[in-house]
Amino acid sequence: MMLFLSLLLAVLHAGYSCLFPGSSSSSPAATAAAAKTIVSGQLEHAPAGDTVRLEFGKTKLKTPLRADGTFTLTLPANMAQATPASLYYARQHASLYLTPGDSLHLRLDFPRFDETLRFTGRGAAANNYLAQALWQFEYGPAGSVARPMEQRTPQTTAAQMRAYADAFRQKRRAFLATYAQAHALSATFKQDAALHIDLQWAISLLDYPRYLRDTNKQPLSLPASYFSFLSELPLKKLDYYSGRDPYESTLVLQFLTVYSSRLVPSGTLSPSPTEGPRVYAQATADLGPTAARDKAIYQLLSYQLDTNTAGVVAAMPTFRQQNRDSALARNLREMVGKQLRVQPGQPAPAFTLLDNMGNKVALSDYKGKVVYLDFWGSWCAPCLAEIPASTALRQKMAGREVVFISVAVGDTEEKWQRTLREHQLTSAAGVQLRSPDNTLATDYQVYSYPSHLLIGRDGRIWARPAPAPSAGAEAEAAIESALRK
Repeated sequence: MMLFLSLLLAVLHAGYSCLFPGSSSSSPAATAAAAKTIVSGQLEHAPAGDTVRLEFGKTKLKTPLRADGTFTLTLPANMAQATPASLYYARQHASLYLTPGDSLHLRLDFPRFDETLRFTGRGAAANNYLAQALWQFEYGPAGSVARPMEQRTPQTTAAQMRAYADAFRQKRRAFLATYAQAHALSATFKQDAALHIDLQWAISLLDYPRYLRDTNKQPLSLPASYFSFLSELPLKKLDYYSGRDPYESTLVLQFLTVYSSRLVPSGTLSPSPTEGPRVYAQATADLGPTAARDKAIYQLLSYQLDTNTAGVVAAMPTFRQQNRDSALARNLREMVGKQLRVQPGQPAPAFTLLDNMGNKVALSDYKGKVVYLDFWGSWCAPCLAEIPASTALRQKMAGREVVFISVAVGDTEEKWQRTLREHQLTSAAGVQLRSPDNTLATDYQVYSYPSHLLIGRDGRIWARPAPAPSAGAEAEAAIESALRK
């Protein structure tokens, strides 16, 4: 259905996929266990060159798409129970629900993937519900239905946001009830589909505090009872719903990510030694001592790490003590170590790159001068929006002992050079470099663009992050402070 992005990009800015599909019919267990489960389809006008892939649990199947756009997949004979599944082709995805013995056939017009997806055969009822509900409420055109995240504005109050979310949830529940009256759906399916609706409802409410913080840029004030809606969810059972299907896991992870608003409504972990225990106590009360709790804390700490290293470091002892997932612990420990190596006062990672004239340029060439380092890309709209302010800042600092170095990441040579010409960035006022991969950005722990740093005369990091050129006087003051040292 939606464009198939990597799991973190999808987490924070892609559409949701189905989490709790259900069954349309059933047969005696012995017969179902022996029967073949088949998924076939017709992908009209699909591009050639890819394979059809089906994933559920730890099972991954694939088959070529035939020249006529058809495919057939036969599932393992030991498939013992109904399961959600994900079907992929050419960066598109469909959420399925498979029951042992199903003979499910799908048909769609590939350029209108979500809109035209339809199912026939055994198992069609549940899968048609998924296709119709997801298109109507999640993947359809903006404005086709009053989605809470499209209705909210910087002036939306907590009460209004709750009203938007409640109304949308009621529409989805009504659609499920009407569909269930006309089609045979199992009780388990209806229960899980309702829970899926509730999780989406909760995600929109949990994301509201972050939205206000990011748009209004001021301290957040929420009613004391704002997070009471969480009591309507079976939060201590989230582990069960994570891992059966890639997109099911994505939805649970998205919930656990925005759950950080419950743990830290202000958006910033305090470096106080009491903050870690407080956060873990709240997460344990809500989620229980579960894997979901540990993932939620991991998401909180990893997202805070770039801008609030001190708060994360202060919470690490509690994380090490309470966390039961060794992989999460190892990953976070490595990330913290990398962040600490690029904190102010640490030596700036060395580099040598080619400039737009083909000359080698090393950071060490500018020792004794202040370096204003900018990571950007021609593909990054906010980066391009900074160019006028960046040009003005360079002109204002002309003749001073500060060097402006811009490193383009993720650009081809041709696209980079063209962008430099179009925006008149080839003057001697700055140094234009291109990194052929993201190695240097990773060395500096840069994961968002644009990113700016100040490096002192001694080659050590002075400010990370540094104010962007568009910050005006704030950026000038930061440079002046570095020049005085």
